[in-house]
Amino acid sequence: MQELLTREQNPLELLLKKSSIILKDKDKKIVLFGAGNVGKFYLQWFRKYGLDDRLYFCDNNPQKWGEIYNNIPIISPNELKEGISESYIIITSLDYGDDIFLQLTNNGLGGNLVDSLAHKLIKDLFSFSNYEDYYNVIKDNLSGFEEVFRSLSDSLSKEVFMERLNYCITMDPKYLIHLKSDSPQYFESGIISLSKNEVFIDGGAFIGDTAEEFIKQTKGEFIKIYSFEPEETKHKEFLTRTSNSSNVELVPYGLWSCKDELQFEAKDSTDSGLSEFGNVKVPVISIDEFLDGKPTTFIKMDIEGSEYEALLGAEMTIKKFKPKLAICVYHNLLDVIEIPKYLKKIVPEYKLYFRHYGNDGTETICYAVVD
Repeated sequence: MQELLTREQNPLELLLKKSSIILKDKDKKIVLFGAGNVGKFYLQWFRKYGLDDRLYFCDNNPQKWGEIYNNIPIISPNELKEGISESYIIITSLDYGDDIFLQLTNNGLGGNLVDSLAHKLIKDLFSFSNYEDYYNVIKDNLSGFEEVFRSLSDSLSKEVFMERLNYCITMDPKYLIHLKSDSPQYFESGIISLSKNEVFIDGGAFIGDTAEEFIKQTKGEFIKIYSFEPEETKHKEFLTRTSNSSNVELVPYGLWSCKDELQFEAKDSTDSGLSEFGNVKVPVISIDEFLDGKPTTFIKMDIEGSEYEALLGAEMTIKKFKPKLAICVYHNLLDVIEIPKYLKKIVPEYKLYFRHYGNDGTETICYAVVD
């Protein structure tokens, strides 16, 4: 397996060099405009490189003005304009980025914005930081990677697995884009077959898109869908999209290894999920506790990094009923091996497959089925 790994140059040094103007100009402050989750992740990156003493947050929310987050002050747009106008400004908001750009431009601060190329480089650095030196991560866990590689049930799965590793080493989409499946995500043709007797657990229901696809795939003939979605802003659209199906139940819980209440970063987007930076608390529950011995035939999980914990909370159900599984394995560094290994441990007869659906490193799915 190791001979299939790329030895392309790690891009971190190149990106650092290209963005050196921001790293080396110590006379200017760095302002992260947007004190939400994206800004907090940027803070982690700048702190890693010893630049946090130059940082400020700026935000349009008056309730945040004057607060201190992790020793970083949060200032108002007026304080930015009047007090530290000589600064580098990086927009750290996904939802309001265009509005902030116009706001800064109209207030004479457009020239302070990090140009789009440098901004992209910093963003790439942020994205890449989790995969820094991934080649050695693989080497340090080589036996686990080789075990999973050998356990995969077809040649395409092994190719997806290896090219995913090469993507993680280089962050270059060329390794995965040509392997993007044409099948609907979570319902891979030739792997997932559905009957009229399905009881489907939809972990990470979002706005009902997966439930809709399931209904389409079964032509509306199934026993039950349990859709788990803790973020309330998604519920209205979910209920609208599934209103014609009486056997769909929206469960306002997150999936976890046990019943609890945990911090959740509610962003009203596909990236919402359990997080130590969470802005709200949500109830969570395990599949074993929720079903309480009742059967399921198919479990899907796309829950932003909580998949392994949620599988621990479904162990009794999986052992007893051996449902079809479609589990995301791209959110955490070692999910790609830890999740398949766990599934084979609890149900040795599972056949494992990997398929990929994204234009980059996201949307890699591990399927587990019993013939």
